[in-house]
Amino acid sequence: MTVTIPILDLSKFQPDNPEAAASTQEFLNELYTAMHEVGFFYVRNHGVKSEILQAGFETSKAFFDLPLEEKLKIEKIHSPHFRGYTQLYQEITDYKEDNREQVDIGREFPAEPITDGRPLYSSMRGPNLWPENLPEFKNHILELMQAMTDVGITILRAMAKSLRVVDEAAFMEMFNDDYCARMKLTRYPGMKNAVDKPLDHGLGVGPHKDYGFLALLLQDSIGGLQVQSHDGQWIDATPIPGTFVVNIGETLERLTNKTFIATTHRVLNNPDDRDRFSIPVFLAPSLDTHVPQALTPATPAKQETGKNAKAVISDVKENQLLQDEIYGVNELNGFFRSHPRIRDRWYQYDEKSKLWSRRETPLVSA
Repeated sequence: MTVTIPILDLSKFQPDNPEAAASTQEFLNELYTAMHEVGFFYVRNHGVKSEILQAGFETSKAFFDLPLEEKLKIEKIHSPHFRGYTQLYQEITDYKEDNREQVDIGREFPAEPITDGRPLYSSMRGPNLWPENLPEFKNHILELMQAMTDVGITILRAMAKSLRVVDEAAFMEMFNDDYCARMKLTRYPGMKNAVDKPLDHGLGVGPHKDYGFLALLLQDSIGGLQVQSHDGQWIDATPIPGTFVVNIGETLERLTNKTFIATTHRVLNNPDDRDRFSIPVFLAPSLDTHVPQALTPATPAKQETGKNAKAVISDVKENQLLQDEIYGVNELNGFFRSHPRIRDRWYQYDEKSKLWSRRETPLVSA
């Protein structure tokens, strides 16, 4: 069966307008089907001004055009919070080096003390690293990040209604003022790029699932994102102007006890010399959130777990999923897995206790 990625019109969702009850319900039905059958969908009419999107892309490209020595001034190795620039081949996904360079940005927080008994995952909170020679970089990127986050929060509210969550307020409380949001500015060089030559496997990023709640992606016109359907097909997420691509993550999979499956996806480098640029934003609950393994909807008959759950074919195996009850543990372990060099500089593992801890001073040799 051929699977297509649905396109949802976010302007239909007007939960606070009684006169739009029919269109809101239509959107919720479409959203439920999209989450249940595919796990990926486009949203149009999301309300983010094109000027903000364009400024974000132009600012991102301006950074990647900088000389390498300038980019390395904000290299991620300088951040125990996993913020900053990553060169080609320096992030690992599905046991392969990624053919992409990127900048990781999160919500701005002061660095947490490391000696007062706080959980280790508290180290994921902290300041960003900003380039010195692009004065508008910070403002443009944070403006785009907030605009995309606002769209994501709206979709989360729609998810709660679509799931018919008994306590919608409790659901949304997971995304209180302490919610987690991360953005990546990414550049995928084409396979025939003579300067930044990708590795022969041709994967900008290998098959994976996002471990948060949902992700929104702003992509350029080049293409390369592929989604793996539940029956194992790889489907092109062809760029559609004026849309975001949205997918659900492992935390929602856990929360719904696999009623909704986090969808596997990957990015192929362009076969010629054209670079692909994209900007995803990842939304997740606060680090301290305890994510239950089952959500109690008003219509439990719709749950498809255990023996009734449909089989899903995925290149990501079950033992690769991050499914700890505490969200912050999953986020930290995800970055540990993808960035072992940064992990080993800022953290240390004790063989006796089998636990990680923050180093008081980073390793100089890393």
